[in-house]
Amino acid sequence: MEQRLLADAQFLLLGSQTHPRLLSSPHSALQPLLPLITSPGASLPTLSSLLKTLTLQLQCTTTTHLPRIVLALLSALSDHHPDLRREISLAVRAFALRLLPFSPSSSFAHSLAILFKDADTSSDVTDEPTFLSICFRPCKASLRRWLLQNVDKFCVRPSVLIAVLLGFTKDPYPLTRKAALDGLVWLSDKFVAVEDQSLLQCCYFSAAELLFDAEDSVRCSAVRTVSEWGLLLVESNQDKCKIDWSDALFVQLCSMVRDMSMKVRTEAFDALAKVPMVSQNVLLLTLTKKATSATKEITFPGRYAAKICKLPASAAAFAFIHGLEDEFFEVRRSACCALRTFAIAYGDFACEAVNLLMDMLNDDSVVVRLLALETMHHMAMYDCLKVQEGHLHMLLGALADDSTLIRSAAMKILQLIRLHKLAMFKLCFEGLVRNLELYPQDEADLLSVLLNIGQNHGWFVAHLIQENTEKIEPSVGGRLGFESARIVALLVLAISAPVSIERGICSIPPRMYSYAVTLLGRISDALIGTLNQNDLLSHLSRCSRFSCVSSSEFFRGEESAVPLVKSDTSLYPKNDGIHGSCSQRLLELERAVHPIANYPLKMHDEMESSMGNILQKIHSLWPLIRCGFADEATRTLRSWKKQLKTFTCISSEPTAELVFVLQYLRMIKLLGRVWIRCMFPLKPCFGVRKLEVLFRKLERSLKEMKYRFLGFSSEQELHILELILVTLILKLSNVKACCPSTNLKEISSVVTHVEHLVGGRSVELSSFVIELQKILREIGPSTAVLENALLLQKSLEYYTLRQFMFSGMLVHVAAKLDVYNNYENPLHYVLGLPVGIPIEITLRNISRESRMWLKMTFKETLAQFVYLDLHGPSGGDERRQFTFVAPFYGPPKARSFLLKISIGMECSSEPPYRSNVCGGPKHELINISGDSEVFLARVGG
Repeated sequence: MEQRLLADAQFLLLGSQTHPRLLSSPHSALQPLLPLITSPGASLPTLSSLLKTLTLQLQCTTTTHLPRIVLALLSALSDHHPDLRREISLAVRAFALRLLPFSPSSSFAHSLAILFKDADTSSDVTDEPTFLSICFRPCKASLRRWLLQNVDKFCVRPSVLIAVLLGFTKDPYPLTRKAALDGLVWLSDKFVAVEDQSLLQCCYFSAAELLFDAEDSVRCSAVRTVSEWGLLLVESNQDKCKIDWSDALFVQLCSMVRDMSMKVRTEAFDALAKVPMVSQNVLLLTLTKKATSATKEITFPGRYAAKICKLPASAAAFAFIHGLEDEFFEVRRSACCALRTFAIAYGDFACEAVNLLMDMLNDDSVVVRLLALETMHHMAMYDCLKVQEGHLHMLLGALADDSTLIRSAAMKILQLIRLHKLAMFKLCFEGLVRNLELYPQDEADLLSVLLNIGQNHGWFVAHLIQENTEKIEPSVGGRLGFESARIVALLVLAISAPVSIERGICSIPPRMYSYAVTLLGRISDALIGTLNQNDLLSHLSRCSRFSCVSSSEFFRGEESAVPLVKSDTSLYPKNDGIHGSCSQRLLELERAVHPIANYPLKMHDEMESSMGNILQKIHSLWPLIRCGFADEATRTLRSWKKQLKTFTCISSEPTAELVFVLQYLRMIKLLGRVWIRCMFPLKPCFGVRKLEVLFRKLERSLKEMKYRFLGFSSEQELHILELILVTLILKLSNVKACCPSTNLKEISSVVTHVEHLVGGRSVELSSFVIELQKILREIGPSTAVLENALLLQKSLEYYTLRQFMFSGMLVHVAAKLDVYNNYENPLHYVLGLPVGIPIEITLRNISRESRMWLKMTFKETLAQFVYLDLHGPSGGDERRQFTFVAPFYGPPKARSFLLKISIGMECSSEPPYRSNVCGGPKHELINISGDSEVFLARVGG
């Protein structure tokens, strides 16, 4: 096949320059050569002959379109076969030099693109004189734009390049102007410290002129250019001039937030977030509709319109209000991020911004409300969120929202804010109780909020419990009213009040701690990640034996160093407590009053110590497994697993290292059972069918370790690849459990991966891998399957399980599905129509480039796949949460049915499926979430 394609190409290109097919349709005539070039199995002699043919054609061609096609084939040949790149570059260089005296053409651009891949052969066609001669010759606009987009590939002095780029900002073609501006943005990174103010101002004002260009794309690039060169101007000035230029840049960017293009407005707010400083009077203008008379008179250097060169300060008026009320989500998001940046740095601005953000909580869009809450949460983290009573009503209103995301974001804010009035504290408590009644499913989160609020407001807790003691007491029959959400909230709030361990006193009646024991399970759910159930019980039991003192006596004894403001409305100390500038005494008191605060750190140290000990010992079990004593090894592994399982209750999200070690223990247990069956076939064990199940579990476990954990070092990755090789060899030795030819290809592929991993690094191959390489070289195509298995099995004699050591921080790839649906409350569907299933999805440590699929399974055999596009949902790679409505097509003709849903990550490095499901993944999926059940019922029964 290779020879026939090569012969056809030689006949077309060399045998007959006037071949009808070549003249009429050169693209289709030479198209069959592309599979030959891209094929990884193409032989080197064939490719060398093809290269020689293409080179000869390039030297003697006279057809107009043929050089471009030949160059495209040479480019593909260079990309897929780096060994030929040097020879290709020399041939293309000769062709480019031959074209250089003439007017630049697209063929010359194609030639340069190939030469850019090999810097050694491109020096005489990418130097400064060549670049300048091409720029100032008559040529097509597309070629001029291509040159400007690739200015970084040419060896041109920055001073010369600035002059060229500034000249092309006046080009009549908009795409050329855009490319020139993008080149200036790239060039701004080269100027770390520039003293030539005239040069910086020239670039800045040239870009500012294009802020009013007719083309949207040019204005977008102009905003970026103004931002980058404006920042250079600010950095290059000193003291008063620095703040003046920063104000000028800020106002200039504010003038673009009302642009007609959504992309320009988004770019303007993104650039505003980078401005290092701004005068407070100018910043406050962005939240008001009108500027004062004094501010109106202030002007800055810049562009207010195409022909107005003075920029009034009033151009910044209403800027953030425009952005936060914009019709496009992208603009509102950028405006929120920019507002967040300035709110943290400027206190007065933060106070004004809170009013605007609170108004956004009335927006019809869930996305807008969530953005506002996330911005306020960020401000609260830096203690910049000053909440008034009117604001608190709005926040508590968000707790009643239908969206789980909105409620969760509001609760995060309530945990951080400081309430300075008893009336506000009571209002907050009532709002949380109301939410607990409306959304019982939020109980764990709400109780956690109550515990945090109580710890931060001890005075108010004591006062509130004293007022409601009678409501908490048992009834006449001795029953506690724990069916009431209010009683549960009061008890949780009560145990959060500070106690003095040293003095053995508390500010609430000690019997409240005894009553709280009856809620032990519910409270421990709220304390996941802070305290486990046993330690919580111990804490409640100890506090129930304390003596109760009045709140004034308790806090006077503990906080005598802090002046108090005693009035009808405020019982809280003047000092802002843990969020303010506390004295060392208060910090010591914080640790004494809440001794459980440092508990997670202690447990985390114990967990790391346990994992380290297990990883040091686990390789010592391998001799037992090799000798056939798998039961003894399994008992040890189970005890270690049980030891580590105790740490999973510390946090709702165990560390990646803990999850990995648990997975590693399970994998070793499976490997031991498989080893016994394959290496000791006469030993009573289990049947072939059970062995196939074990192999599937073992392979799935290894693939999850390989793909669901990020941050492995070369040694750690090599450790896992060796375990995969052992599994594949064991599988090959049991012919009934595998396809021998496929398995042998997989072994070769993994060995190649190992060689690539080790190449160029200070990592040594184990004797097992070295022996395996020798055996693979000996195996020929005619070798029998059984003989192959026996040869490969010999390499296992060299395998030894090495110690696995953590050398960095692992990252665990995971997903969570929440479907608020059960048997008593099913989703309804109409027979014959697709049904939409609303799902709340949380993704952790998954990049936007990953291919994620939602798998919906009916009766374990029928599966439908839905692709998840991660470029839409907001959030970073570390955590991304969004709601997705999954369509399920063709529901069965049944009154009701159960559907299982999970999320899988497509592994592009794995071989493709032989029979791919139509519209589904092309490669194997690794399940990264548990199965969630969805109950569906037909309308009408």
